[in-house]
Amino acid sequence: MDSFTNQQLQLIITQLDQAIQNHDCWYKNLLRVLVAHLSPEETDLMPDAHRRCLFGQWYDSSQAEFIKEHPAFISLGTSHEKMHHSARVLLQRITENTPIAVSDWDQFSNHLESMRFAFQTLRHEFADAVQNRDPLTEAQTRTNLLTNLSQQQALVERGRQSCALVMLDLDHFKHINDEYGHAAGDEVLVSTVQCIKSALRPYDQIYRYGGEEFIICMPDTTVEQARQAAERMRSAVEAQCFQFAGSDAGLNVTASFGVSALSSSFSVEETMDRADQAMYKAKSAGRNRVVVDD
Repeated sequence: MDSFTNQQLQLIITQLDQAIQNHDCWYKNLLRVLVAHLSPEETDLMPDAHRRCLFGQWYDSSQAEFIKEHPAFISLGTSHEKMHHSARVLLQRITENTPIAVSDWDQFSNHLESMRFAFQTLRHEFADAVQNRDPLTEAQTRTNLLTNLSQQQALVERGRQSCALVMLDLDHFKHINDEYGHAAGDEVLVSTVQCIKSALRPYDQIYRYGGEEFIICMPDTTVEQARQAAERMRSAVEAQCFQFAGSDAGLNVTASFGVSALSSSFSVEETMDRADQAMYKAKSAGRNRVVVDD
């Protein structure tokens, strides 16, 4: 999910809403045919009817390319195909002028419900991702931070994995806002988060904790591994160069990092505080460095 930009997520949600609206129109027409014993659409009687309706055309199109590999999207396609197969059975009864068996209707209804559930699951996941994203930096917001970290803590306490936290804060950020304006500050924040994301693994999560302060959750990571990763991030942040109006030369920014590990000895909040304290030790020691909680 983190590979999607906010714009892509919004586009996917819009497409999903249009796709389900198309399906609802198809469903209303199906009921009209069944109740009034009208002649079915020829495409609905074909073995590949699930590919011919507007919903199916969207599902197979390049518009849905973003989410082709998503499990809920695959489940949606499977349910949609089964639903069309059972609908074809009902429509064939109409063309043959024979009664529709209760079992055939129940099977269609079950497949229809499965499809709708798969759709709602998919849409909810993308809508939830948008809702919990910082609109500026596209880092996660603090909304689910404690919940997610508590889940990681539970795994640590059961001996299933290690998990490290990295707290970072941009150095002298207020000076950037004061000297070059808030638009420049926003540019630095956006660029820095993207810079850090490029150094993270797919299952690492970065959260915007404050104005220019961020916390990173790194599952299955020891403190030493997190320290090494933080050093790479620190170097990458420092390597950025910004050119703002009013500056004769390019501007480099730095960040200070604090590293701690989730453990059974401390609560999640205490571990976050220890990472925060380590980060402030990095500030006190001269900034642009990584300090590990001891």
